[in-house]
Amino acid sequence: MSFTESLISGVVQGLTEFLPVSSSGHLVLVHYFFGFKEPSVLFDICLHVATLGAILLYFWRDVLGLFTKEGKHWLPYILFATIPAVFMALLFDEKIIVLFQSTRKVGLMLLATSFILLVGHIALKENHEKGGRLEFRSSFLVGISQAFALLPGISRSGVTISTGLVARVKAEDAFKFSFLLSIPAIIGALFFKIYTIKNLGAVNGNIPVYLVGMLAAFISGLVGLRFLWGVIKHKKLFIFAIYCFFAGLAAIFLT
Repeated sequence: MSFTESLISGVVQGLTEFLPVSSSGHLVLVHYFFGFKEPSVLFDICLHVATLGAILLYFWRDVLGLFTKEGKHWLPYILFATIPAVFMALLFDEKIIVLFQSTRKVGLMLLATSFILLVGHIALKENHEKGGRLEFRSSFLVGISQAFALLPGISRSGVTISTGLVARVKAEDAFKFSFLLSIPAIIGALFFKIYTIKNLGAVNGNIPVYLVGMLAAFISGLVGLRFLWGVIKHKKLFIFAIYCFFAGLAAIFLT
C-alpha cells in the first residue's frame, strides 16, 4: 500500500464513518473506481481505532457523563440498543460479507439511505426543538436501525439519527446517542476481527504508511462530526439525501 492509497483511504474512512453516506459503501466504491487493492485487516483495524479516537475526543464530556448521576441513565439505553446489531452480525455475517463484492448492491443501499435521510430531514424540520427525551422504546428502535447499517451502503449515522428523529427524540440527543451507540459497535467489531481472522496482515515496515492513514482518518473524522452537527442544527439533512441518491445511481450505472 502506498502513502497515497493510505491517505485517501483514511480520509474516506474518517469522513464517511460519521457523515451519513456509508463508510463501508464508499470504501467499496473507492477501491473499485481507483483500482486500490483491498487493504489488510490490520490496516482496516487501524483506521477504525483512529475513528474511535475521534469519537472519544469529540464526545469526551458525554462519555464521562455516562458515569455521573445526570447521565448514567443512558448507559442501559446504549447496551439495550446494541443487542440487535450483535444478533445481526452473528446470524448473517457471511451473507453480509458477500454484499461487499457488489458495487451495484451498494448503489441500491445508498438509494435506500437517501430515502431514509429524506424521512429524517422531514422529522428534523418538525421536531428540531420540540423532541422529547430518549427512552427505552426509542433507543431500541435506533438499535434496530443500526443493525441494518451492517449492510454496505446503509449509513449507520444516517439511519440511527433519522430513526431517533422519527421517534421524536430531540435533535441534539439523537445526534449524541447515535455516536455514543457506535462506541461499543466499533469496539465489538474490532475484537471480532482480531478473534476470527488469523492473518491480520503483516506491517512489513509500512508503519509510516499506516500512521498516515490513521492520522487522516482521525482528523477527517473530527471534521466530519463537526460538519454533521452543523448540518443538523441548521436543518439541512436533505443535502446528504441528495448526495446519496446520485452516489447510488453512479454506483449502479457506472460499474
